[in-house]
Amino acid sequence: MKKALGDYEVTVNGSFDSIYGSIKETLPYPFEKSLINLLKKENKLKQQYYYIRRGGDFAFFVLYENKMNIFTFGKLELYLKLKVIGYPCSLSNCGYVTNNEEMLFEFIKTIKGAKLVLNAETSDAPKGFTVGETLPTCVFDNRFASAEDYISSLRSPYRRRISRATDFCKNIEVRRVEGDCAELYSLYLNTYRKSAYKLEKLEKGFFDAVEAEKLGFFEEGVLRGFVLLKKNGDRLIFMLCGMDYSRKTADLYYFMLYSIIGYAIENNCRTIDFGQTSEETKMKFGARLEPRYFYAHHTNRLLNLIVRLGRMALEYRYAFPGYRVFKEEDI
Repeated sequence: MKKALGDYEVTVNGSFDSIYGSIKETLPYPFEKSLINLLKKENKLKQQYYYIRRGGDFAFFVLYENKMNIFTFGKLELYLKLKVIGYPCSLSNCGYVTNNEEMLFEFIKTIKGAKLVLNAETSDAPKGFTVGETLPTCVFDNRFASAEDYISSLRSPYRRRISRATDFCKNIEVRRVEGDCAELYSLYLNTYRKSAYKLEKLEKGFFDAVEAEKLGFFEEGVLRGFVLLKKNGDRLIFMLCGMDYSRKTADLYYFMLYSIIGYAIENNCRTIDFGQTSEETKMKFGARLEPRYFYAHHTNRLLNLIVRLGRMALEYRYAFPGYRVFKEEDI
């Protein structure tokens, strides 16, 4: 549906294919046509795609509806139906692309009801929005020539922890998962159910069809864990994982993260986006935190004021130790 709204030229559609031909700009990863269409099919939340223009300015964003606990990061529970501007998969990316954020957020305010913008990269709140911190993403800067080079750069406590994990996993074989992903999907559901921060649940068809590296961790032929990785230029994205929680998983998870670093080194990736959650563990591998923010707005002025006054109960608050992982940090 294409319409004029004030100074805006707006195209809205529930089909990305239908809106794709209208978009004059090139959309970056992860807004790839094949991936967006796959998520439309395999993420059952209702999704709509918006493309707006005003003069030389543009914005594209994904909006999906979800009933969410607005106190996800606290001890209370209050589920509300929200219109979420976010990427419909658990990545650290925001759900929009624009060359004029002020224009974009002025338009979002015109959408009726409660809106939540996820994973913004700046705390500069648009006028009328409530801003708060959400889960940071963990970023690893890869400057290593080999896995041995990485290990030798670590201070002894962190080197020993990885050594313990590799010893524990000495019978684990790492190889690609190909064909039907039923076992892999079962492990994904295990991790999804244990997650404290559920946003969406993907269906099995996503794992069967996604164009990404599926690394499986097998013990005597049995899949004990997996990681889903996507290489985008010289950046490696840790998309999803799953594990068998009927067995001890702490060392396996360490081994999985170490294997991702090894994969990045072998494939000349300069950066690993380790994603959100498990921050302390990832920091012990040398990852740094990049903050992410949410913006909240309601068209009802009273409710919008209540959200602003209750911001501290909505945001994710953290204060992790400053881990000195690398030997060079002793200098």
